[in-house]
Amino acid sequence: MKSLSEFMEAPVEEVRDVAPTTLILAAGGTRRSAALAGIAPESNEYARWSRERMMQCCQLLVDHGVQYILTFAIVESQVAERTAGYREKLVQWVDWGLAGPQALSDYQRLGWRVRLVGSREFPALTDAAVRLEQATPGSGTPAIWWFVIRDLEAPWRWLIEAAQRSGASSREEVAAALYGEPIPPATMMLSFGKPLVSPALLPPLLYGKTHCYWSQRPSYELDRRQLRAILYDFAFLRRTWREDKLGRAEAALNQRSAWQQGPTIGLGRRLGPFWYPVLDQLPGNEQ
Repeated sequence: MKSLSEFMEAPVEEVRDVAPTTLILAAGGTRRSAALAGIAPESNEYARWSRERMMQCCQLLVDHGVQYILTFAIVESQVAERTAGYREKLVQWVDWGLAGPQALSDYQRLGWRVRLVGSREFPALTDAAVRLEQATPGSGTPAIWWFVIRDLEAPWRWLIEAAQRSGASSREEVAAALYGEPIPPATMMLSFGKPLVSPALLPPLLYGKTHCYWSQRPSYELDRRQLRAILYDFAFLRRTWREDKLGRAEAALNQRSAWQQGPTIGLGRRLGPFWYPVLDQLPGNEQ
C-alpha cells in the first residue's frame, strides 16, 4: 500500500484504478461560497460563477476516474424557502446553468452525457431535460445525472411509478426503468455541512454500501489535494474488514484511550447563523 504522500503525487492513472465508479455529489452552500468570493448571491453573476465552479469540480472528479456523478440542482429545502424572488430565479438559473447554450457546448466538448431527473414535477424545466437528452445522446461515460426534488416524497413517487410502469421485479430492473439505463450504485458520497442523509440526497436505488465524507468548504470548493486525501481514505484506510477476525478485537488494547475516550462525529456548534463541527482531537495511541 502506498503512503498518503506517495498517493498524493502518484500518476492520475494509478488514482483512477481506486476511484469510485459512481459518486454522489451533494455540494451545498453555493450562496455562502459566492459571498466569500465577493459575489452577491442574488445576482446573475452568482449563477455564472457557480456554474463555472461546478464544471471545474466535475472535471476534477472525472479526471480522477469517476464515471457517474449523481448531483443536485434543486432540493426540497430550496423549494420551501421564502426568500424574496429566490424560487423564481432558482429555476431560471438551473435552466440556464445546466442546459443553456454554454453548458451544452461544454458537455459536447468534454464528451459528457447529462440528464435531469425529476423535471416532470417542475414544468419550467421540462424543456431543459429534453435539450440535455438531445444534445448529449448515447450511453457512454462520463455521465452526470442532475436531480430536482420538489419534496421528500418525490423520490418515492418516482420509484413507485417506475416499478408499476415496468413491472420490474429486481432493484436493477426498477433502477433501469427509472433512470433509463443501468447505473452502478454509488460507493461514495461527497457532501457539505452537517452529517445528514435524507431521501433528497440518496437517489433511489443508486446507493448501497456508500462511504460518506462531509466537507466544511462550501459549494464546489474541492481541490486536487482534498480529493486525493479522500480517495486514499476510501481506497485504503477504510478497508478494515477481514474474513478471519481472530485476535482482531484484542488489537484495540494497544489504542485503549482512542476507543474509550474517542470523539462523537457529528457534534457541532453555532458559527454565526450556521452549524460547524466540533473538531476533537483523537487521543494518542498507547503502546
